Amino acid sequence: MRLKLLTPERLVLDTEVEEVYAPGVVGEFGVLPGHISFLTALAIGVLRYRSQGQDHYVSVSGGFAEVVNDVVTVLADTAELADDIDYDRAKRAEVKARAALQGVAPNTPQELDLQSAVSRALNRLAVSTTHSHRGRSTR
Repeated sequence: MRLKLLTPERLVLDTEVEEVYAPGVVGEFGVLPGHISFLTALAIGVLRYRSQGQDHYVSVSGGFAEVVNDVVTVLADTAELADDIDYDRAKRAEVKARAALQGVAPNTPQELDLQSAVSRALNRLAVSTTHSHRGRSTR
């Protein structure tokens, strides 16, 4: 089965895989070879795929996933491989978004945007510390 992962800026992955698990808006879903065709929206979360017997992890936020003829195409708003995530940059993004939330009126579009920014940063931090192969210890 083939996994193609793209963002508006770049092709992140195009590789053969044995399975894919992704964060759908109604819950995590899995795809194995021979899966029926479908299309779903993605949430902020961890995309996991198995290639050559090894699990790999990607922080994704938003977008869509389509499965057709053993090709899983993920069009994500953002996507970063675990080993490519800059932990310190993600931590700064979380702190900045949390600080900005303090001065925002509740139940406004700006509050929702900032809450989403916090969620994206926390997801990146979790993927980086839990699934990176760089030998990073817990922070």
